[in-house]
Amino acid sequence: MWPDTVLNRISVLGSLLTAVLLQSGCGVQTALVGGDSVPIGKVQVTSATFGNVALTPAACVSGEHQLFLGADFLDSARGTAIRLILDPTGEATLRVFETAHPLKPGIVVNRSACSKFSLSFERTGWRINDFYDVRVSLDVDCRTASGDALQGMLTAAHCH
Repeated sequence: MWPDTVLNRISVLGSLLTAVLLQSGCGVQTALVGGDSVPIGKVQVTSATFGNVALTPAACVSGEHQLFLGADFLDSARGTAIRLILDPTGEATLRVFETAHPLKPGIVVNRSACSKFSLSFERTGWRINDFYDVRVSLDVDCRTASGDALQGMLTAAHCH
């Protein structure tokens, strides 16, 4: 049998080790909440539905939350989202819609309607609440046959 003083020391060391491990993990997660989690850039939207507005998203959410590959750039001040949808075939589509009415069509722009469509989408290696964290960048200049136009750049270092 171990003496009580040895058991107390083992208990204290175990508690200290647990505290150190928890704090080091929290320090890493705090980095994801920093300034690089807010998207940078804006997209100028011109359409009959939305008028002529500049959307400046304040948040980026992984499409996994809604069961699609891509990301939602959310402009909460305007109540609008720019959705990037990546199809398994390699096609990319942008959709602009009001967040209060996500089932209304809004604007849908296929990559083929764009004179410029540069896209980067990659996993960062992090998983947050079972969703992959992704890095997304988008540079577009698009015009549909109906006259809707999207032009601008967006980048999100952490989108989850």
